[in-house]
Amino acid sequence: MNFASLTRSDNALPGRNTFEPASLIADAVPEPGLFSPPPELSLVAFQDNMCEAFLVSNFVWRTYGSPWLQMAVKGNLGQLSFNASHALALTNFGTAHHHDESKLQGLAQYSKVLKALAPRLSDSSKPGTEELIIPVIMLLLLASSQADRESSVLHVKGLTQLLYMCDPRAFQREPLRHAFESCRATLVTTGLISRRRCFLEQAQWRTAPWALDPSAQSGQSRLVNILVFMPGFLEDHSRLVQEYNFVLHQDLLQSLQFQLKQLFEWRWHWQMENLCAAWAWEEENDREVFPGRAIRFATTSQAAEIMIYNTVLIWILGLLWKLDPSNISSIVLDAARHTQGTLSGRYTRHGPLHLPGEVVNLHDVAVEIYKAFDFQIRNTVNNSASILFFLMPIGLAWSVLGHEEEWAKAINESLSKSHVTSGYQTGQNVFGFGSYAIPNVINGQESATLWLSHSEKSVYLVETTELD
Repeated sequence: MNFASLTRSDNALPGRNTFEPASLIADAVPEPGLFSPPPELSLVAFQDNMCEAFLVSNFVWRTYGSPWLQMAVKGNLGQLSFNASHALALTNFGTAHHHDESKLQGLAQYSKVLKALAPRLSDSSKPGTEELIIPVIMLLLLASSQADRESSVLHVKGLTQLLYMCDPRAFQREPLRHAFESCRATLVTTGLISRRRCFLEQAQWRTAPWALDPSAQSGQSRLVNILVFMPGFLEDHSRLVQEYNFVLHQDLLQSLQFQLKQLFEWRWHWQMENLCAAWAWEEENDREVFPGRAIRFATTSQAAEIMIYNTVLIWILGLLWKLDPSNISSIVLDAARHTQGTLSGRYTRHGPLHLPGEVVNLHDVAVEIYKAFDFQIRNTVNNSASILFFLMPIGLAWSVLGHEEEWAKAINESLSKSHVTSGYQTGQNVFGFGSYAIPNVINGQESATLWLSHSEKSVYLVETTELD
């Protein structure tokens, strides 16, 4: 496609400034070959606008980067962030539409932003270092969407080093706080894959960015405060597999039980605050295959919170099944009863969602992830709410449900609802979202695979050896 060749419709008349009846206009249309549109109608001037609009139409990136991505595209976060968003927009548009000119322009802009970043990153004493997190994240999105493994790994390391250079209090104000949350989601997911403990589990990184306004920490963010411990737990479990240590085994078991109680406490309070947030829904003509009843939510944010809650729960239960399978039922029930006692006021059950203590098997947890995902994929239009994790949870659910034909079909059908996620399951997505096999903690099935996107919140291609 050539932007210069895009003109107004063939029915347009040169020099006409007024509207006339359709019959008169039809009679006045010249014969084919005699009409040559004036060059001033070229859409080259609108190329940037088209690319930027296409960028924010990608709801995976839009919700991951809300609101800082949209602000960067509008030029509200400084020249460097604007240039980075421009590079991402051009490259993304050119790749998706096979328009080499746009793609090459975007990659050239990418190189310029890299050169501009280098001197800024070399001196952390300069004010505004924390603001560099936004252009670096966008460069990571660009590199991962192009399956540029080497650059993606470097950008992940760059984000880590950039946070090390900054005090967590530097991210206490918007939009940097939201940008920090996006970055944290990326680094936590990378830690889950590499099974390496993440420094973000330290208390100051879980509290300081929200210290000025604790109420600003969203339900998703509080869940990430629990999820951030999982990479370290996976690292400890890997050590146990290599060489058993009774003390480490008991410490890990106690830590998992503590975080399970934290998770259940979050879930009880969520239930009290969102009594009518979810309800069962019968899918009739909209879907050929849907195992069981769907779940609908009052808002996409509530669906995202439940999806992430179940994601954390699967990681915890998966490790508990490995460490203490004979006692897992009592562990889960004890945690549920203990945390329910922290509620102020009387609780009455509402809705179809599982409550703490009601499920121990991973199948039911994975089903709830899928149903929350399905609701979100059906309601992406104009959704700009922050969703820190979108594809990773459904990948985790697939690792549990993928061997069941009806659930595999249902997940594939949901992914195909949008061109943004279509092809994700086969690694043939036009936006660079793809599936990659990594070790999985599901009932000891080390050979299982987990879908992960190498572009949804960044890159998930990083191997353990590359994080040294």
